[in-house]
Amino acid sequence: MTQKKEYRIAQVNRLLREEIAALLLMELQDERLKQLTITEVRVSRDLSHAIVFATAGGMSNRDSCIDAAKRSAGYIRKLLFSRLRLKHIPELEFRYDDSLDRAMRIFEKLEHVHADFDEPFNNTET
Repeated sequence: MTQKKEYRIAQVNRLLREEIAALLLMELQDERLKQLTITEVRVSRDLSHAIVFATAGGMSNRDSCIDAAKRSAGYIRKLLFSRLRLKHIPELEFRYDDSLDRAMRIFEKLEHVHADFDEPFNNTET
């Protein structure tokens, strides 16, 4: 893929992320959608499909928020048609972004290792 094409895809990814986040917050009435944070959008090379990664405010309603986004994908796409000046608006697929959960688990493990590592040094000082 050429550098120009990669740059264009990156621009469309950023534009879709910003516009979808604004739509969820301002335009749509479903409160579950307002709890979503769009973390990333990945558009296919031909710009026909986009995977929208999102996180939810709380773990308890995560699945219901993502389900609401999946059900609203067609309507969100319709709103994007009127807001964006693109020839084609990609089909939207919403997925839960678990990267924050994975990062939190890694951080907790590192803290645990750090606490175990510091413990012998603290005992020798007394």
